This record gives sequence, C-alpha cells and structure tokens, in this order.
Amino acid sequence: MKLPEIPHSRPWITDADIESVRETVASGMLAHGDRVFAFEQLIADYHGASGAVAMPSGTAALALSLLALDVGNGDEVVLPTYTCNSVAAAVRAVGATPIYCDVGDEWLMTPQSVSAVLTSKTKAIILIHIFGIFADARTFAEFGLPVVEDACQAFGGRRQEATSELTVFSFHATKCLTTGEGGAVAAHDKTLLKKLQQLRDSNRIPGRMTDVQAALGISQLSRYAEFLQIRQAQANRYFSNLPPTATMRLGAVRSCSMFFRFPLTLNDRNGSFEDARQFFAKRGIAVRQGVDTLLHRESGHSDASFPGAVARFNETVSIPLRPGLTEGELDRVIDTVSAYVGS
Repeated sequence: MKLPEIPHSRPWITDADIESVRETVASGMLAHGDRVFAFEQLIADYHGASGAVAMPSGTAALALSLLALDVGNGDEVVLPTYTCNSVAAAVRAVGATPIYCDVGDEWLMTPQSVSAVLTSKTKAIILIHIFGIFADARTFAEFGLPVVEDACQAFGGRRQEATSELTVFSFHATKCLTTGEGGAVAAHDKTLLKKLQQLRDSNRIPGRMTDVQAALGISQLSRYAEFLQIRQAQANRYFSNLPPTATMRLGAVRSCSMFFRFPLTLNDRNGSFEDARQFFAKRGIAVRQGVDTLLHRESGHSDASFPGAVARFNETVSIPLRPGLTEGELDRVIDTVSAYVGS
C-alpha cells in the first residue's frame, strides 16, 4: 500500500485564519487599507521596531529597502551565493549589481567572506539568516556599510537591540508565518521608516499587500508563539533521534536557530541529493535541497572561489519540519533518515 505523502512545506491554516479572511471579504474592504496598517503595526511591535511597511512579496520588500538606502545604478551589493535567487533579483531591480560571497561551515556568510569581495563600489550588505539560523549582525556592522538583514526565513525568531538599518521578511506560503504572498520591511530609524513609506506610496516598487492578505497575517501572528514552540519541539525530537553525523553541522548553531528548516548534512557515501530525494520519495516523504542553485554559477563564475558554498550545496538535504506534522509522520521521517544515512 502506498503511504500518504508527507509534504516538505505546508502552511498551517486554522478555522480562525479562515474566519479572519472571511470577515474581511464580507466587509467589502479588500484592497490596501486598515488591516494592512494594523498588520504593519503588529510586525513592528513584535520586533521592537519603529514601524514596518508591508509589500506584495519579500523580494519587493528587499528592493524597497535598497531604494531607501539610496542603492542604485553603478552600486554593488554583497550577498551570499548560497541563497534564493530572489535576493539577487531585488538587487538588480534597483539597478545595482549583486556581488557574491562564500559561506562558512554552517551555511552562513562570514565577515571574512564578505571582506574578500568588498570594493569601492560596495553600497550595502544583505545579511541572510538562512534556514532560520541567525548570523551575528554586529560583526557585519563593523564594515561601516548599511546592512539589510534578510529574515525572510527567520520571522520573529530573535528580538534584540537593532544593529542593522532594516530587516526584511517574507510571508510566502512556505514561510513560518504566511499571508499567501507578501513581505515587509521593519525599520528602527523613524526617518528611514518615513522614506520607506514614501517610496511605497510612490509605486517605485509596484504592488501592495491587500487587506485580505493582512487579515490572514494578523490571525497567524496571534498564535505565532505556538508556531515557534512546535518547531522547537520537533527540532529537539530530531536531534534526539537522528544519527549525529547528519545533525552535527546544524547542532553547532542550534542555539541560533528558530528552525524554519531542518537541514541534514550527508557525506559522500550517501550519494547525491537526487539519490536522497528518490530514496525519501519512495517512502512518501518530500525533501528539498538547501537552495535550488548557487547564484555565482548563473553568472558564470568558477566554483573555485566558493568552496564553502559548493560543499554545503552538495551535502545538504532539508527534511519536513512544520506545525501540522503528526507524531506518526515525524516517526516516518526519523526512520527514513536513519535508514538512508545508515545505508
């Protein structure tokens, strides 16, 4: 008998979420309005920011952030090659050039990898908190350049005194908190916040979040603490039951993660990602590669300058971790990982 599939990612939608959206639709106020403004305030309050500006996607929020920092034609923006191609797309959207740096042992960009690619044209650094693992923003602020924290995979996992100019979030359906599509940028500086609002209203970056989307976000945020608790509990269970060789790399940054993803580290004898994907698929479990591609390859750059990213790309497999997984599904994932790593 074929086992029911365990999706890698799926939003956790409750009756309360559905009712929040239903009430908004019934009100007839569907476009950008009061619910968006309320959602922006909740985002800002949650992160201790001066304010937030909602956008139609995380990519749009990132592009808006760069515009607010006066990044444009002729400028360079540093970002890791090991990230989503939407980050590079946001840089190009404002006319700037993405400059790729390598990553370290735990998938994160490092001050050393950033320093290696800085030039006189560098206008900003995009610091990626990949998989929900937080990099130390303070070490990047020392370069004296604006730092935009990309927390698209790390909403609400850490709240502390601001060390960066702006923080960007995504609310895509695969993210920890979802509005279906959508994003936002939070600012601690009121002058910068006003500039973000003016740029948004000028439609320099087309599109806006709707009240329908914001209604879902408000409902989701009302129980977001529970989301994070569930993710932490599932991660703890994985750490306790999976082979240490597969979790060792993530374990090194365990205290810095809010577990948007649970990336495993495989070795050469486990085969390629495709080998792993097929093995898990036969057992009804969907897994993903850490990132879809390395961005420097799309630009024709050699792998030689990115040894850390190439190694992480080849060895990383992300397994399901999300609210809504049943105890039985977690057991199946654990048994399948153990069988694969031990094969």
